[in-house]
Amino acid sequence: MPYSDLREYLAKLEKEAELARVRKEVDPKFEVGAVCKTGHERGRKALFFERVRGSSMPVVTELLTTFKRIAMALETDQADLFTEVVERTKKSIEPTVVRDGPCKEIIFKGKDVDLNRLPWITWNKTEHAPYLTAGLVIVRDPEFGRNMGVYRMMYANRNQTFLRLSPGHHGYEYYKRAELRGEKKLEVAVAIGTDPTVFLASQFVPGIDVDEFTIAGALRKAPVELVRCETVDLEVPATAEIVLEGYVDIPPELGDEGPYGEFCGYSVGKVFRERLWNIQCVTMRRNPIYQGFYLCKGINEEGVIKSLTVSVQIYNELKPGHPAIKRVHCSEAGIGIFHCFIQIDERLKRPGMVNNILASAVGVKGGRVKHVFVFDDDIDITNSEEVEWAIATRVQADKDIFIIPNSFGLRLDPSASSEGVTAKLFVDATKSKDFRSEGLVLPPPDVWERVKKNWDGYFAS
Repeated sequence: MPYSDLREYLAKLEKEAELARVRKEVDPKFEVGAVCKTGHERGRKALFFERVRGSSMPVVTELLTTFKRIAMALETDQADLFTEVVERTKKSIEPTVVRDGPCKEIIFKGKDVDLNRLPWITWNKTEHAPYLTAGLVIVRDPEFGRNMGVYRMMYANRNQTFLRLSPGHHGYEYYKRAELRGEKKLEVAVAIGTDPTVFLASQFVPGIDVDEFTIAGALRKAPVELVRCETVDLEVPATAEIVLEGYVDIPPELGDEGPYGEFCGYSVGKVFRERLWNIQCVTMRRNPIYQGFYLCKGINEEGVIKSLTVSVQIYNELKPGHPAIKRVHCSEAGIGIFHCFIQIDERLKRPGMVNNILASAVGVKGGRVKHVFVFDDDIDITNSEEVEWAIATRVQADKDIFIIPNSFGLRLDPSASSEGVTAKLFVDATKSKDFRSEGLVLPPPDVWERVKKNWDGYFAS
């Protein structure tokens, strides 16, 4: 059975020693982030902060920073994670709407709304204000339907936050479409602290008309239960810990937002004129648990999640047109989107095939992949040592590398232009027809296997 809520998942993590409780009171300004970053060097446990100064709510972070915990969220084996997600996402499962849910155990409306009840966290030194980072933003369009994604929200006051809707994201497109229809506001709901498959689903980049809750249903192999909001015409996960309801004005009220430490590990130090949204209702469970999402230099939670979701999406879109593809891996260190490694069946390789695959990879929905590499199937593309060895020994720059300049990318990539214009790099790291080798330099297989089976005996006295 899938987890019904965040609490069941946390209980499983604690039972399996995958969750560490932070019992000391911590400062929401920088200290929570420092504990998260240090945790990356000390085992990468999920963290449960029992006491965050200024708030009665505990905070959980780092839930999905390892593939092991993502596999646990999907109740599958880590070794099968990629293939399992590929199979599950081939068929969506529609959510169901229920009459009531735990997310409505406590309700604040109008003048009783006070966002200061939440544990607002300033995560890194470059940030000038606290941010809500793990809120699932839900909006609706009359043609395209419901949409869910994660957008950063900087604290403004007791009933407003900034809502960063930037070009290239579906939330932005929904807002602009509402503006073109002459509407006066875009209704918004934000769910915090859900079943982990719902958060995973939010990190896919499907077509604009795809409801991410159908992806969550596919991942959990059961419908997500939704409940109607109190004050807006939207639905949210019934077992969410906290729900915010409100709207963004059209035209928007604007204010200074940023800087924020983004997923690339850099702060561009930029202050944006950004939309504010008005929160008119807050619902929550009794004794709610607040979820945070920590971003920093190095492998972080977004990079690990995107490594899986983007890899699966590229595989599912490219495989029908390129049957030779066996596996796709967007590396965690490449932030899950910038470096894409593709493994092909060497037996099916044909002249020109690799270049076609390379070019196709950057056309996958989202268009965010920056550097694409293709490898033969003797290379484990999830192993950085093998990847680097193949590039070092099989690539000739004058024949195997090409570049497309002035391409669509991400504005948050600090090496791209301020408009997000970037270059795409393509590398054929497969063995060429002129490749010179009499075989790999390794022990004879029978001797090697015998040694491995009797390894401990070589060191016994």
